[in-house]
Amino acid sequence: MKNKYIAIEGNIGVGKTTLAKFLANHFNGSLLLEEFAENKFLKLFYQTKDYAFHSEMQFLLDRSLQMNTFFDQDHPIVFSDFHIEKSLVFSKMNLSKSNYSMIENVHQSLFQKFPKPDVLIFLDSDVHQISKNIKSRNRDFEKDLGHDYLESLTKNYNFWLNKSRIPVIKLGAKSISYDNEELLLKNLSALLKSYLS
Repeated sequence: MKNKYIAIEGNIGVGKTTLAKFLANHFNGSLLLEEFAENKFLKLFYQTKDYAFHSEMQFLLDRSLQMNTFFDQDHPIVFSDFHIEKSLVFSKMNLSKSNYSMIENVHQSLFQKFPKPDVLIFLDSDVHQISKNIKSRNRDFEKDLGHDYLESLTKNYNFWLNKSRIPVIKLGAKSISYDNEELLLKNLSALLKSYLS
């Protein structure tokens, strides 16, 4: 039987990890969570806008090691709070054409062997709410992210989604309420039925 792989994407601070954990818990799935704490270049990029290329290259290398370890084991159902192609969304925004081309080639080399998600859940939200979420989770290296950057990221995500080769379920982040988990699970189950059966 083909394994099931559901990825969740969206702007920074939109609630991807919380939703991935919720789904994995209720469907007894495996969690593949983005690990970013050790990427020191990412922190420097957020603070200074320097080291963009270093940050993206480090991201690819870290994710390659993480996914090699993860997919070396069998996982009937996988819920992830990222799609590896997100690196190309950020790279296209932040890098020169020549540096982007290098990242794109490395990306292709490192990740072509891994399974692709069956479906992508994209959590959509306005920048004002995203900024509030970022502020409330209080990660020091995210505090200087401005509205213009977040708006640009939303536009680039939408451009990427329009070219996606896998099915996309777009959800308003405000529609994901954990106050009534039973209702949320019912609604999500209906949306994901064909991908989980």
